[in-house]
Amino acid sequence: MRIFFHFIASFVFISSSAQKKLALIVSVGTYMPGSKIPPIASINDIKYIKAVLKNNGFTANHIDTLKNAKATKAAILKGLDALAIKAGKGDVVLVHFSMHGQQIRDQRDAGKDEDDGWDEALLPYDVKKPQYYPGVYTGENHLRDDDLAPKLNAIRNKLGSEGSLLVLIDACHSGTATRASEFAISRGEPVPFLDPENPIENTVNLPLKDNFLDALSDSASNMVVISGSGPHQQNFQTEVTISNRKEQVGSLSYGFYKAMNALEKDSDYEVLFQKIKAFIQAQHPAQVPLIEGNTSQIVFSGRYHSKKEIIYLTLANNHLNSDSVFKIDKGMMDGIGEGTRIKIYAPGTNNLMTEGVIQKAEHFVAYGTSAKSLNKGVVYEARLETMNYGLFSTSIKIKNNSGNSSSSLIEKQLKEMLKPFKYISFGDHSDMMIDLDSATDGVHHLQLVDATDSVRWNKDLQQGNSLNETDLNELAASIKNAIRIKYLRSLPDGGELGAFIRAEIITEKTNDAQGELTLAMEENFSLKIVNNSNVKLFYTVIDITPDNKVSILYPTKSREPADYLIQKKSEVIRKLGVSKNTPSGKEFMKIILSKEPLDLRSVLEHRKQRAEMTSFQMALDDLFGETSNETNTRTISGIKAEEIGIITVSFTVKGK
Repeated sequence: MRIFFHFIASFVFISSSAQKKLALIVSVGTYMPGSKIPPIASINDIKYIKAVLKNNGFTANHIDTLKNAKATKAAILKGLDALAIKAGKGDVVLVHFSMHGQQIRDQRDAGKDEDDGWDEALLPYDVKKPQYYPGVYTGENHLRDDDLAPKLNAIRNKLGSEGSLLVLIDACHSGTATRASEFAISRGEPVPFLDPENPIENTVNLPLKDNFLDALSDSASNMVVISGSGPHQQNFQTEVTISNRKEQVGSLSYGFYKAMNALEKDSDYEVLFQKIKAFIQAQHPAQVPLIEGNTSQIVFSGRYHSKKEIIYLTLANNHLNSDSVFKIDKGMMDGIGEGTRIKIYAPGTNNLMTEGVIQKAEHFVAYGTSAKSLNKGVVYEARLETMNYGLFSTSIKIKNNSGNSSSSLIEKQLKEMLKPFKYISFGDHSDMMIDLDSATDGVHHLQLVDATDSVRWNKDLQQGNSLNETDLNELAASIKNAIRIKYLRSLPDGGELGAFIRAEIITEKTNDAQGELTLAMEENFSLKIVNNSNVKLFYTVIDITPDNKVSILYPTKSREPADYLIQKKSEVIRKLGVSKNTPSGKEFMKIILSKEPLDLRSVLEHRKQRAEMTSFQMALDDLFGETSNETNTRTISGIKAEEIGIITVSFTVKGK
């Protein structure tokens, strides 16, 4: 279980007046003599974290610190237990880890729960060796995500839904050494902790369910987790100058310090994270920090902002200090295409910075140019002014079954409300229909139905009432989602990685005479995904049922895209089943493999997007050609937008 990324959504409550603010800071900079684990500057992080806490109402008697020899595995777990005892309903808790991280083989006795076969672990002081040594050290003091799960869950249960838990992890879990380590110090062991008694398997069989949240009450607090890097990346230290003296500090710790000092009042974790990310990637462009949890929660508070989808943009070329070419992690799937115009703001404000236009768009990523240069290390918010009118468009028929004056007024209102959405047109030969019926009970019944007669939205109105802004937003969102589903269905197999991937449905049944596999409701099967490439790939699995309902099978709601990885020349087999009450007809699964994690849940399931799971990273080398003059950086013709592979599998559902 990768507890670093697990979360559960919380509801909106106001913190009590007796709220306490508690913190545990754990830093290990030097390890046991003879361990051969290189020292890092973790102890420097403490003063920056404490400065933030002091400025935000944490008192010294509520801040516990474990450093170096005091930060053993047992002491860390005991410290988390103590936090759970101290914590009360509505309190705010911060847990900060600064130390080495390392991947370690998934525990056999605990049941395999990692797609890639590796647990993520922190290295406390008493880790004797970073390698397997029979009779000396076999990994027993590594602090696995599985060890942290019950401790953090206990804190969340004590805090309740009015509380807040923030976990910062300034460590990395990289399994690959890079040349970058020659220039910046990495907070992780570059070689995973191998266990010869638990070898890596090329084929990983995983259960139907992979939700491993333990002992969480329905009223558990929100937990926001910010990690300095992804589970397969290195997390580098940053050099800063303090009073004319240079010192090393964790990139996440210092980024958190800088972002908090520049944070506007009542900002949420989404904005905080974007500021942290902008700072980190200004120093280390390839390092992608991650955030998990309900990021609409206001920092160090039990309160929440109303959820809304925000688009953040970054410089397309992180090697430059400023440029007019930017990247956003949305594309044709969101109706963003060439010519889409945007306005660029300081995040969370109405402070207009400049304007821009999209020049190049692929399925899930787009690039554009701004009227003014944008600065490296600064976060910007993009707001769409126009939509793409190509594939992302639809026609709607309003069918007024009554024709009386009251229903005619509603029909007129619907057309007026939807008129500003330029991707929506009206006509008799339409993709969708709004069915307006006035029943004898004095209620207007409205339904949005698609071509398969599936209901996408419905609303009951008492006669004399009219639709409000909330109704409009819900209807527009339902129309947009229906367009996305249509787009997904037509998404062709292939892509640059298409030749290296394969997928198939495995079952004991044989295909029928037409070569089609037929399955009954609640019948089990397995999905095998094969990666024949020479690089690790992340996978997303989208299920489209015969009635056009779409769900994201992987990543699941409780886990994250970075968890769904297939190593090179390997395969994964996932156990699945046909859902109960699935209607008869053709069911499709779209499998998308990419070199970087992809999160479509915010698009298709109205879930707030993980704050920065990048769609697909461009190749940084030769991004804008061989030269780096201003003229060259202001063109995007050389950008390689997406490196993905798409494959579709299907079967026919046989009803009762």
